[in-house]
Amino acid sequence: MGVMMLSLKSKLWIYIVIVLSSLSFYNPLGIIPSQLSKFIFYALSFYAIWVASKNGYPLDRIDYPQNAYKLLIFGVISSIFMVVLFQEQSFIVTLVATLPFIFSYLLFYVLLRFAIPKELVERTLLAFAAIGMCIYVINMITFPQIVFGIGEDEYDSSRGVVRLEIPSILLVVFCFFYSINKWILAKQKEYIWLIVLSYIFIFLSVTRQVILFSTIFGILFIMQKASWPKKILVIMLSLFLILFALPRTTIYQSLVEVSKVQAERNMHKEDVRIRAWRFYTYEYQTNAATVLFGNGIPAKGKSRWADKHWHTVSYEYGGNGCFTVDVGWAGFFWDFGLLATAGLLTLMLKAMLKKKRPDRQYLSYWCLYIICTAIASGPILFSNQIVNIVTVLYLVYGKEVNSNYYSKLQQYRSNYQLH
Repeated sequence: MGVMMLSLKSKLWIYIVIVLSSLSFYNPLGIIPSQLSKFIFYALSFYAIWVASKNGYPLDRIDYPQNAYKLLIFGVISSIFMVVLFQEQSFIVTLVATLPFIFSYLLFYVLLRFAIPKELVERTLLAFAAIGMCIYVINMITFPQIVFGIGEDEYDSSRGVVRLEIPSILLVVFCFFYSINKWILAKQKEYIWLIVLSYIFIFLSVTRQVILFSTIFGILFIMQKASWPKKILVIMLSLFLILFALPRTTIYQSLVEVSKVQAERNMHKEDVRIRAWRFYTYEYQTNAATVLFGNGIPAKGKSRWADKHWHTVSYEYGGNGCFTVDVGWAGFFWDFGLLATAGLLTLMLKAMLKKKRPDRQYLSYWCLYIICTAIASGPILFSNQIVNIVTVLYLVYGKEVNSNYYSKLQQYRSNYQLH
C-alpha cells in the first residue's frame, strides 16, 4: 500500500507544528504539559520522516555534504550504545533522553525531502521571530506573572533589566541579518527599521555573546556588501552608539559591571568556561571509545550514572559548575563524540562557505554566528534551537523549487497510478 502524497500546504503545516511542539507551543500560563508537547513532537517527527522517506524529493539531486550528515546522525545514535556499555543507565531510558536530538537533527532530512519553497520557509522563520519578540514584550509587561513559558523562582536582574527568555532568539538574529541583506539590495527604509527592531531585542536578551557576535558580524556584513555612502553611514552610527548612546543605558552599564565582577572573581583562578572545555574534552571522558562515539545523555533522576553526573557538575551539590550548555561544542563533543562533532561542524562550515545568491548572503553570517556562539553557549544542544539550525541549513543546501513543482508532481503520480 502506497503512502499518500502530501500537498505543499500539508508539509508546511507539519513543519510549523513540529517547531511549535519543540517550543511547547509557548506554554501559555503553563497549561500545556511538557510530556504532551514531547509526544506531539516525537509523533509528528516520526510521521514526517516516514512520509519523506517514501515520497520525498530525491536526495541524489541535492548537493549537500551527505557523508558529514550521516556522520552526525551516526554519532548521535551511537552515543546511546556507549551509555549502555559503560554506564549505569538502561537502553530505554537513554533512548528516550536522546530522542529530542535524534528527531531534531533528522528534521534536516525531512526538509530536504519535503522540498518546501525556500521563500515560504524564510517567511515562516521571520514569523516565528516576530512571535518571539511579541511574547517577550507580553511577559515583560505582565512580569512577575509569566504568560508564556515557565516561571522561575528567581530572576536575574543584575544586568539592568529582568533577564526574561526571548523565544527563538536565534531567529531574531536571523531576522537581523536578513534585514541587513534586504537593505543592502533593496535600499528601502523599512528594512532599516527592521534592523533596528531586531537589534533592540538582541540587546534586550542581555546575553553578551549574542550581542557581541551579532554586532560584529552585522557591521562586517554591511561593510563588505554596502555601497560607500552606506558604509560611511554605518561607521558614523556605530561610533555614535559605542561612544555616546550605549554607555548611557542602564543595561550596558550593568553588563560592563557584571563583566568586571566576573573578571575579578576569575583573576586568581581559571575561568569556568575554560575549565569546562578541558573538563568535557579531556578530563571527563570515560575511555577512548567515548571520545569517538560520545558519552551519551544522562537522564537526570532516572539512573545512578545521571545522578552522579549532576552531583559532579551542579553547584547545588558542590560540583564544579561545568555545564555542557555553557560550552556548546565541547558539550556536544562529550555527549556525541568526535565523529558527530566533525559531521556537524563540517555541515556548518560548508554552509557558511557555500556560494549563494545575492539575497541569501545573510545565511553565511548566520551560520558563522552559530559556530562562534556555540563556543560559549549551547544552541546546538537545545532541541528547539536545533530545529532552527537545521532549517537554516535547509535554506543553504535544499533544492530550489516553487509551488508549480508540487502540482506537476501530483499530476505525474496520478497519471502513473491510472496506468
